[in-house]
Order: sequence, then C-alpha cells, then structure tokens
Amino acid sequence: MATLTSNIFPRLLRWVRENRLRVKSISVKMSLLYLFLAIVNMSFFTIMIYENQIDLITENSKYHVRDRTEDFMSAINKLSLEMDAGGIFHLRTRQDVLRGLAGVIEKKLSGDDSLLIFNEAGNILYKSKQELLLSQYDIRNGITAVTNLDYSGRRLYSAVDEKKFVISFYIPYRMRLIGDTILLLKMEMRDFQKRLGELYRLILVILGFLAAFHVVFAIVFQRVFIRPIQALHEKSLEISRGNLDARAEIKKKDEIGELGIAFNNMADSIQQKIITLQRQKDEMEYEMDIASGVQELIYPEVKSDRHYDLAIFHRSLAKVSGDFYDIMRLGKSRIGAILLDVTGHGVPAALITMMLKEMFNRAAPLYDNPAELIRHINTEFLRLFSKSQSIMSVYFTGIYVIIEEKSTLSYCNAGHEKSLLVKSNGESIIPLTATGGPLGVNEEMNEKYASTSIDIAKGDKIFLYTDGIVECRNPDGGEYGVEGLIHSIKSNFASPADDVLAAITGDIQAFIGTGSMRDDATILVIEVK
Repeated sequence: MATLTSNIFPRLLRWVRENRLRVKSISVKMSLLYLFLAIVNMSFFTIMIYENQIDLITENSKYHVRDRTEDFMSAINKLSLEMDAGGIFHLRTRQDVLRGLAGVIEKKLSGDDSLLIFNEAGNILYKSKQELLLSQYDIRNGITAVTNLDYSGRRLYSAVDEKKFVISFYIPYRMRLIGDTILLLKMEMRDFQKRLGELYRLILVILGFLAAFHVVFAIVFQRVFIRPIQALHEKSLEISRGNLDARAEIKKKDEIGELGIAFNNMADSIQQKIITLQRQKDEMEYEMDIASGVQELIYPEVKSDRHYDLAIFHRSLAKVSGDFYDIMRLGKSRIGAILLDVTGHGVPAALITMMLKEMFNRAAPLYDNPAELIRHINTEFLRLFSKSQSIMSVYFTGIYVIIEEKSTLSYCNAGHEKSLLVKSNGESIIPLTATGGPLGVNEEMNEKYASTSIDIAKGDKIFLYTDGIVECRNPDGGEYGVEGLIHSIKSNFASPADDVLAAITGDIQAFIGTGSMRDDATILVIEVK
C-alpha cells in the first residue's frame, strides 16, 4: 500500500504541473464555475424537496396514527363506562382489568405495534411483548402527558423516533381497580417508510433530470460562447507566431460575430502594416548597404612602409559607423594620423564622418601644428551647421598626431580617450592626454586646444582608439577598460603591429564572450621602425 501511494503521489504532482496552464484557460474556468453552480443548484433543490416532503409525510403519518389512537380511546372509554355501570362482571380484580384493557387495545394493534401500561412511579403494570422495556425517556414523556391532561385537558401526548420510524403515544387514564395509569402505544410507521422510499426514488429521478439539463445547457453554452472565444484566441496566437493569414471563422450575427469581424479587420490592418514595414525595412537595408559601401570608400587603405608599421581594426555597431580615421603622408618620413568619434552611431554619425574627411583632407597639408588643425576643423564645423538645430546637438571627440620618424611626436587631443605612446621597452607608457573638450560645442573651446611634443625612437608604438574598445562588456556586465587594453599591449608588445593588434582584438573577443559591444570600435597602431 505504501509503495502504491509513493508511486501515485509523484504522478499526481507531475500531472498538476503539466496541466497547470490548461487550468488557466477560460474553458476550464467556466467549466469549474458552472459545475460549482450546478452542484449548488441541485443540492439546494434536493434539500428543499426533501425537507418539504419529509414534513408532509410525517404530518400525514401523525394524523393517521392519531385516528387509530382515537379509536383506541373510544374502546377504552367504552370499557370504562361498562365497568362503572356494573357490566363486564368478570373484571373484578386489578389483573382482570389490566388483561381486559390490554385485550381491547391489542385487537386494534397491528402485528408490529406494542402496548405498555405503567404508572407515574415507573412500575410496569402490563406489556404486550416480553422484550419491551420502560426507559427514563418514556417515564418523562408519561409524566408530561399527565401534566398536559391536568392543565390543558389534552389526553394525548406523542413523540416521534425518526431513526426507527416509530411513534410513541402516551395516554394518561384512570380506571376502577387500577387507578392512575399511562398507556404507552408504540406504532411503526410502515407507510412512512414506504413513502420515504418513494421520495428517495423521486429525488434521484429529479437529480438525473437536472444533471441532464445542466449537461445540455453546458454544451450549448460551450458552443455559443466558449468556442468562438477559443477560436479568436487560437487565431491570435497564430498571428503572434507569424502566420499573418490566420483569420477567425465566426459566422454569427450577434456581438460575438461582430467581434470576429473586428478581429479579422484588425488582422488585415496589421498584415498590411507589417507588409509595408517589411518593404520599408528592405528598402532601408538596401540603402544602408549602399551607405556602408560608400563609407568604406572614405577610409584609407592602411599600408606599412620602411618608416612605419601600421595596423588598423575597425568594427561598426551598425552597418555604418560614427568613427573616422585617416592617415596622410606629409613628407618622406612624416605622417599625420587623425581619429574622430562622432556621438551616436548609424546614418547621422556616418554622414558627419564623410564631411569630416573632406575637411581633414583639405586642411591637413596646410597645418604643421596639430592644435591649429583641430581649431580649424572645430571652426569650420560650427560655421557649416550653425543654422541647423538638429545638428547643433552633434559633437565629436578626436586626436590628431604628427610623427617625425625617430624624432618627435606632436599631438592635440580634443576630449578623446587617453591614447597611448608605449616606449620600445614595452613598460614605459605615456598617455596622450586631452587639452580641450569635444569639437562642435563652441568656438571658445579653440583657446584650450594645445599641441604637445614628445621624443620618440625606433620601436615605439602609438595606440589610438575610440571608447568602443574599452567599453566592451562581458556577460556579467564587467567592462574591458583601459586596464585590460594595457595588459594586452604589454603581453604582446614585442610582436609586429599586426600581431599586437590581432592579440588585442582576440583578448577583447574572449572577454566579451556572449556579451556585447556598446559602440563603434576603432584602434590604430603605429610603430616607428
């Protein structure tokens, strides 16, 4: 038994878990609610019929027995009158009177009825069956009958035992020779039992009819109300899964039918809008592909030469980027490199980078001082877009460096990340710090831009990067950071620029894992040969 219970209980729990979603459905909820109401309705109706019929049967039985009792009383009165008139000469002793009285009553009793004669002291004077006993309950009822006779004139007191279907009548009486006595008549209500059985059968028939009625009503309710709602629910799920052709087939002329028509109209509208959006998306993707291709043309092809070893990594968050880099040959051993990061990303930022490339290409050969070039770009940008409110909110950071082979590095940092100069020993790292804020904010910022010069030698490496490199995050939300970049640089510094860059990007990818980039990412490595 314990083994059977241990097997059934886990199966029951598993079934509950598997069917928990089904219990939440409107069909199950309505079925449970309807079942509850049906049980309440049938129970109330059954109890009402049972109580009414029991009361009716009981009263009818009491009246029937009372008629019989009155018949007994008439016979007893007749016997008493004859005795008082001197008749019935054989009733001369107390025992003769008791036997005579019992004989009169027993003639009118059925085979299952009983007679007991006792006095107020509880002494049994006569009993029709040897097994009859006189209980304290009978004695109390007998005294109550005597009291009723003395004060109200009622000669009859009755009590019903509903469990045994027996009615007991207590009749106080006074006769010559035996004095004050109480006649106890116990009569079985066979008719009551018969009618009670008929009542039970009637209730079962009524319950069957009510159950059938509720089942039919539930089926009709299911078809008229629940099924259309379930159909709408199923079609809505199909649409949510991507089947835009799903439509509700509800052919009714009531509010549910109108709801089905409204649902289908809504589905048509959604389908049309999605088709339109998909078409626009395809067109936008096509245009973005073209824009990406055009933007690729503005980035220079980075090639190493006998003076400098160059490597570039660039990855845009979208198809187009807000990062811009360029390298310009300013002489046999002199180059200028610029890295700009426009706020945001996507098409607006990409369009700004194209404009900045044009500015840089025209102005770079004209300025030997990096700060002067930065001031020129800032001024030109503000002049061109001062009339556009939407572009007034656009700004960008940048760094411009001019490198003289094995001589000096001059740079101007306009609010950009701390680009790094790593000396040939791989340990000495010099940050190329900013001397002013972002470009495109205001012309007053020009006063803060200044150039800085640093001696460089063979083997030194310059790392210019945008914030997308150091702001990469792993799945736990941790940031790669400048510390991670410096660690990777030191670990691979002895390698050529391409290999160092490959190691850095490999470390970043390993750090990110299933995480994500947050912005366009660019890193430019320049090694002095």
